[in-house]
Amino acid sequence: MSEQILSCCFTGYRPQKFPFPLDITNEKYIDFENRLTAKIAELIKCGCLTFYTGMAMGFDIIAAECVLTLAKAMDNYAIRLICAIPFPEQAKSFPDDWKARYNNILRDADQTVLISDGYYRNCYSKRNRFMVENSDFVLTWFDGSKGGTKNTIEYAKSIQRKVINLYTECYNDRGYNK
Repeated sequence: MSEQILSCCFTGYRPQKFPFPLDITNEKYIDFENRLTAKIAELIKCGCLTFYTGMAMGFDIIAAECVLTLAKAMDNYAIRLICAIPFPEQAKSFPDDWKARYNNILRDADQTVLISDGYYRNCYSKRNRFMVENSDFVLTWFDGSKGGTKNTIEYAKSIQRKVINLYTECYNDRGYNK
């Protein structure tokens, strides 16, 4: 009998909603990225091998980069990264540095799923539901603010997905409040 392969999706904030700059010279950012990487590694060790990213600037892209880095470091070809793209022009307005990161992830990902042929009001929500419905875990950075992340977490809880909140861990350990 084979073990079940578990899956996880990411949901979290854009750069401007973080309580610290997303800059590799910032101590809080370094701690955040290390905790994120460690949590993903922990999930991998527990049999979670498929990861979904919505490819938004901020948490989604950083988490996807962590998955790709861990897959390479662990030399584990069973780890899969799936990019859930809400519409084809998602990254059109991204700043150049985020656009480059976005394109590098798309190049290295195992699969890309296009949710909609074009932008419409609820395409991000549809993407988030797709990811949650295909995941056992939801890994997030969430401080309780209203918005898409809150809606995604509420949906995940309503369909009995396990939510892991890095913000709560960081806030409790290090005082990462806004």
